[in-house]
Amino acid sequence: MVAVQTLLHSPEAMDGFAQKVAAARPGRALPEGFRPSKVVFAILLKNGTDLTADTLFPFSQVTLVQTAKMLEAWGVAVEVIGIRATAAPPSRAGIRHLAA
Repeated sequence: MVAVQTLLHSPEAMDGFAQKVAAARPGRALPEGFRPSKVVFAILLKNGTDLTADTLFPFSQVTLVQTAKMLEAWGVAVEVIGIRATAAPPSRAGIRHLAA
């Protein structure tokens, strides 16, 4: 929400963002008058649990709804998706030992 608010109300922030986009995507600058139009909340729950209204903590549900209402009032669409957990490769799983 803060990122969208900053882009909407700070010309300096929008200029900096446009410069970063231009550097990352040569030849594909932001269009004139660009405004953020969509925010995607990608949420990974513990233990690979699927994201549903019942699996998201109640406090998180309230915060997400309030944030979505504010963004939508600013004309920004909101999408919420679950991230599927994947197992870590065996070489990276487990505890890392730190040298003393």
